[in-house]
Amino acid sequence: MPSLRNFTRRVRNRVARYFEEIIPGSEIAESIDIDRLICPLRYDLHVRIEFIRLLRDSWPLYTDDLRGFLDRPESRAYYIWFHEVSCARYRPQIYGDERLVMPAFLKRVHETASLWRSIDQNGYDPSTPIRLESARSIRSVNGKTINSTYFAGDGCHRMSCLYVTGQTQLQPEQYKVRVHRDFQPLDNTAILLMHLPLDRTAYLKFISRFYCGGTELDSEEEILRHVASEKANLRAELESVLAVDLPRISPTSEYAVNEVDIH
Repeated sequence: MPSLRNFTRRVRNRVARYFEEIIPGSEIAESIDIDRLICPLRYDLHVRIEFIRLLRDSWPLYTDDLRGFLDRPESRAYYIWFHEVSCARYRPQIYGDERLVMPAFLKRVHETASLWRSIDQNGYDPSTPIRLESARSIRSVNGKTINSTYFAGDGCHRMSCLYVTGQTQLQPEQYKVRVHRDFQPLDNTAILLMHLPLDRTAYLKFISRFYCGGTELDSEEEILRHVASEKANLRAELESVLAVDLPRISPTSEYAVNEVDIH
């Protein structure tokens, strides 16, 4: 019965919280590579970074021609993230209802613009650290086994703004880590591959930026050879990622986004 399953899930979540702890970054005293937090599971972070770069580079377009701004590919990708990931997971009551989704999306756009403007002009406020996720036991997700300690949690827009300013690592004063007893990371890449007009070449370049140390390659074979030579400990991980992601790449080449009502 659905009600029984929901009750059981709530009980499990409540019990799980007793095994969690929050560790300040100052105690960990490590710089965290943002590219590793992005790749391979969080293509949504890449989408947000590209949208914030659009804000940085085209601020007058945002302020003077919102409709034109929202028609840019970066904005359309941002809409798809908002609808297919954010709304689908956290606001299912509006998912699928364009009359409710579009006003919520516009609110999100303006909030992100305000956040970017604040960080760009005033810097990052460390009093609200970005939360990362970790665990004593990290499970595979969608058949992908990720050999990493930290995963993106709360504060992804702030982290994306920092990345756009040129910061590639989170400093200890900028983050905290929630440590679970058991944790399965989110795989937003797998979701977005089915909805974004992302072709094989663009996906492989995204993957190679982390696995190949910043070098953009568009050949699966070249990427695997590079990893076998330079990061052999990640070869099995990468193979598990490609086996899941490559078949999910959508054959469509256009964004399925309705005209935005900005009123």
